[in-house]
Amino acid sequence: MSKTHTAIACTSVGHFDAIQVPTESPGDHEVLLKIECAAMIPFDTYVNDYGYITPSFPMIFGFSAAGTIAEVGKGVDDLKVGDRVTAYTYGESRLKATQEYSVQPRHVCAKIPDSLSFEAAATIPDNFVTAFNALFNTINFALPVPSSFPATTEPPLAHSPILVYGGGSTSGQYSIQLLHASGYKNTIVTASPKHHDYLRSLGATHTLDYRSPDFVKDVTAIVTASPGGNNDGKVDLVLDCITAESTLNAIGKVVSPLGTLAILLPVKEGDKVRGTEKMYMELPEQMKGLIPQGTKVLGVRTFFYAQDEFLRDNLMPKILPQLLETGIIQPNKVRLMDESFGSFKDRVGAGLDLLRNNQISGEKVVVKVRS
Repeated sequence: MSKTHTAIACTSVGHFDAIQVPTESPGDHEVLLKIECAAMIPFDTYVNDYGYITPSFPMIFGFSAAGTIAEVGKGVDDLKVGDRVTAYTYGESRLKATQEYSVQPRHVCAKIPDSLSFEAAATIPDNFVTAFNALFNTINFALPVPSSFPATTEPPLAHSPILVYGGGSTSGQYSIQLLHASGYKNTIVTASPKHHDYLRSLGATHTLDYRSPDFVKDVTAIVTASPGGNNDGKVDLVLDCITAESTLNAIGKVVSPLGTLAILLPVKEGDKVRGTEKMYMELPEQMKGLIPQGTKVLGVRTFFYAQDEFLRDNLMPKILPQLLETGIIQPNKVRLMDESFGSFKDRVGAGLDLLRNNQISGEKVVVKVRS
């Protein structure tokens, strides 16, 4: 194996390039991943265009990858060379996805079934971990984790309305599937109408057009007719998978002042998934008035999910492989950047352009790393 390999990285604000980086050997409780496919998300454009939360350059892109185990470090006894895995590739540049090899901690890797392509597998980790963290982490919604999937007993809030705003997003799709598999039977989901049938197939109970002038009236009608709903028509649990000024404005009209709102960070000004130079890692003062006084607002910080010992030891190593093997979790639809887009660098550039220009809806940008 060569001592260096190719990576595509942001080299300074507004610029990215192909660079050579060291091919490391895994340390204790680590593996070396030979990457076949890397997924990209809007956050990658924030890094490239604004240097957002980027302490130094170069910074390799991509928060999810899929490939095979090339080497295992000491203490890893449940993965072996050649195993097919997908990984949540977050953190410092050396751990990221748009490169030919990457060392990863064992706990961010999940084995995948032979029937699942690397392209599809690469869509899963970052948004799946985000959804699970938002729903089940004790510092977020703290819903009970089922002893098995699908759940064999109803959870306490099985029939209570839960609103997933932005259900067509990649995080929204995993949230819907996890709620369905955990026994929740009254999920209200907003999305573009073109996604409604698909989201219902994933487990959404009600699908609403977020642009409809009747949005508030429709939510109120669903809640008041629900066995576990509030008489005032307000929703107790809301997950915002977009977290922009416009989504908070809409949610503020339907969330209960006694309820809980979980927001996927960062908070963006305006109405676009694509961020601007002004983004926030907590609800800014100028937007607090959009949410009823008394509503508990939780900022979901997925990069810190492994501080929860249960999630660190179980989510990727055990829970995700089971969900994939049984077909309970379906990957996102793929927008593939393959050889037809040119070189490895060109493929990453094409993905950044799609994300930058808001041309992705209900899909995940996946870059083929190897020709």
